[in-house]
Amino acid sequence: MLIHSVTPAHMLIEQPAVPEYTCKQVGNSFLEGVETARGLQLSRIYSTDPAMYLKKDFSPGAIYKG
Repeated sequence: MLIHSVTPAHMLIEQPAVPEYTCKQVGNSFLEGVETARGLQLSRIYSTDPAMYLKKDFSPGAIYKG
């Protein structure tokens, strides 16, 4: 297969390492993030409660210790 691109070939072949995401249940909601030494660094919330999205403790990038 021949690829015509302005991007260098080594950038097309190499793929960055993707961190392993985990989910934790908090009440009736789920938090998704990457487990670190300090706790779960949040990247996403799965919830039907709109108030959950307004809390600073559950904002993306926050550390959840639970």
